[in-house]
Amino acid sequence: MATIRMLQALDYDAAARLSDDVFRNEKQMSMAHSFSYLFSPITAHSFGAFEDGELLAHMGLLPSVVRIGRSRLPVFSLGSVCTSEAARGKGFGTDLLHKVQDHVASTGGVMMFVSGGRSLYTRNRCYPFGQTQIYTVTADANVAEESGVTARVLTENDCFAWYELAQQREAAFDLSLWDMHGLEHGGAFASCVMMKPKVYVLERNGHITAYIYILFPSAKQQDAAPRVYEYGGAAEEVAYLLQLVMKQKQITASQLYVPWQDTEVSTCLHGYSSEEEPNQGTLYVPSIERLFRYMQNWWSDQGALAAHIQVTELEGGNVRLEYPDAASVELTESQLFSLLFDPKATDILPPEWPSAEQLKITIPLPYTIGLFYV
Repeated sequence: MATIRMLQALDYDAAARLSDDVFRNEKQMSMAHSFSYLFSPITAHSFGAFEDGELLAHMGLLPSVVRIGRSRLPVFSLGSVCTSEAARGKGFGTDLLHKVQDHVASTGGVMMFVSGGRSLYTRNRCYPFGQTQIYTVTADANVAEESGVTARVLTENDCFAWYELAQQREAAFDLSLWDMHGLEHGGAFASCVMMKPKVYVLERNGHITAYIYILFPSAKQQDAAPRVYEYGGAAEEVAYLLQLVMKQKQITASQLYVPWQDTEVSTCLHGYSSEEEPNQGTLYVPSIERLFRYMQNWWSDQGALAAHIQVTELEGGNVRLEYPDAASVELTESQLFSLLFDPKATDILPPEWPSAEQLKITIPLPYTIGLFYV
């Protein structure tokens, strides 16, 4: 009979070994290095399934905070989900996930980002969410460094300027300066796809005005384009920095991932071809009422009429929404996710309710691949 529980301090080495066995090959560094926060008993809240003291299945769980304007959302990220080969097919995954979801709810978590989208998650209240535009930015042969401008790799002297730029993003994981440098060193997602991560900055007259977190393909990935998963600074400066880096590295095209709310960046890149995808992974929200409470500051600051909506959780996962002088509406959890996280969602609310432009209910979330990735 398996025991499912939170990992204790001495269990994390076994968790890293199991994860390495499942996800790594002999050319990749250990998960314990690339995902150091996820395999640390100091920071992680991970769970495992044990038989006779042996760890057979693992779900890595890491708490953090997402910053959306003035709102601060306590969240979790789920990753490194794996089962030993001998224990597969025993149903550990579902039991583990339910334990994890109970933990997220009991700690007051507002949501959990899940790094996968397979049926284990989608049949257990985890939904696709968000919208991301992936631009293919081609090199501009006419671009040149202006006087007093340099594009270069981040150095130790840039630590405070880099942190300040990251703090200006509207929706982001709320990372400390220590976190940012630790995550840059780990290169979590880059290690999964065997690419080489770098942070480049744009220095203008002695001041850092933009940065990009870019993954370069390895020598064996000759047909792959570099990918920019995170950036900061004014939109024009970000686009200019990418062009300068591409010129330095003799790159013909790069991919830039832009969440739907970064409209200024999208405007700068409108001339390039693009593809639209949901955010990476799936999302679990234990309590819609709790989410609405945490979003009040942001909605109020936006002048969004969504701040006046009352929400009640019903049996079976449905919710009832009420708005002054309008008929209440009952939605399924899936419909509510579309309303809250899909900027193109339509025809979900009755016509007598305020318009989408007036409600401004869509919640901006950071792209879940970046410096921070679980």
